[in-house]
Amino acid sequence: MGRQKISALTDLELDVMKIVWKYRTATVRQIVDDLGAFRPLAYTTVQTVLTILTQKGFVEHTTCGRAYVYSALVQSHGIRKETVNAVVDRLFEGSRQSLMLHLIDSDSLTPDEASELRQLLDRKIQEAD
Repeated sequence: MGRQKISALTDLELDVMKIVWKYRTATVRQIVDDLGAFRPLAYTTVQTVLTILTQKGFVEHTTCGRAYVYSALVQSHGIRKETVNAVVDRLFEGSRQSLMLHLIDSDSLTPDEASELRQLLDRKIQEAD
């Protein structure tokens, strides 16, 4: 199956994927238990989500006894990169500079975060020279 887009993931699917990434391999029971802390769901609901994720090409499974053991076919860093690129394209007309300016101008940016951004930008500039 071809490369999948993050836009193809619902919030629940993304929550399930985060658990699969966390454990590298996970059973439905492990995912239900982990989700239970913040999003209690029925076993069959999680099983259905994993079936959908398998059909979409995000996970695959092997059989261990009677249980399916799921593993990710896409990595979290790839999903993050694709998500940020989609936000830049859709909300900032492809301009990463506009995104950065928006983040810098936001009231929620702390002085420590601003300092860290400055360090990252300075390092990026030095690498380009």
